[in-house]
Amino acid sequence: MSIIFSDSGCDISEDIINKYNIKIIKIPICIDDEDYSKQDISLEEFYKKLRAGADIKTSSINPNIYMEYFEPYLKEGNDIIYVHFSSGVSGTFNFLKDAINTLKEKYPERKIDSIDTLNLTTGSGLLAYEVAKRNYEGMPHKELVVWANQNKNEYSVYFYVDSLKHLKKGGRISAATAVVGSMLQIKPLIHCADNGKLKILGKAIGRKKALAELVNYVKKYGKNILDHPMVIMHADDIVNAEELKKMLLEEISPNLKIRVQLVGTTIGTHCGPGTVAVVFHGKQLVA
Repeated sequence: MSIIFSDSGCDISEDIINKYNIKIIKIPICIDDEDYSKQDISLEEFYKKLRAGADIKTSSINPNIYMEYFEPYLKEGNDIIYVHFSSGVSGTFNFLKDAINTLKEKYPERKIDSIDTLNLTTGSGLLAYEVAKRNYEGMPHKELVVWANQNKNEYSVYFYVDSLKHLKKGGRISAATAVVGSMLQIKPLIHCADNGKLKILGKAIGRKKALAELVNYVKKYGKNILDHPMVIMHADDIVNAEELKKMLLEEISPNLKIRVQLVGTTIGTHCGPGTVAVVFHGKQLVA
């Protein structure tokens, strides 16, 4: 078996991480000038600080840090597949290729591959899960890489944010684009498109209509959704996340396999509190 890596931007649940022995690379965050790259913070405390207006930023991983994660496993004779969130929204992967090239020179007998999911949060995490599951079941390394690249557009992420200010602050959207979300009660509706970049699809007035739009996206773009897991992600808004789950079960099927989960620190930093997303097996829109 290969060693499967992913990162904190993929929001993989602890039970899946533990069951399939997925190694997680932590994207560094800094909170009010305090470095949290080598220390843990609970999501409860993270969102408390975010809502209180703390200055929270993520930072890139340099090649040496990637090598610190990978090299111990290569020394043991393992091959590596790293399934990561979209390079279209983060510069942290600019250094990944350098690290892999250096390690390939040092360990020419080892296979080291990265899969750019061109997706976010559990849209990436579900692919990592599928890769890890197949790895556990014995699929060879080369076949895993081919399968992952052929299927990485099979999960879609649609979400709304309470405000576009966090996406603007992190440089994920332009200042001009952010104007659409500045009006009271306007909930911008966003999708991670097939080029891995964020695409604003429209806006809804109020959370109720925004939730209804998320349900409509599942109805319109879902594919074989009863055969695949569905995840509702929320950034410290369990009430509306549970409401979305209720709506999906009532309006689509009571047999949907839905998990409700908190958005982690990496994506939460940029989407901001109050975000609600639905991740499902279905069509990614063309950018």
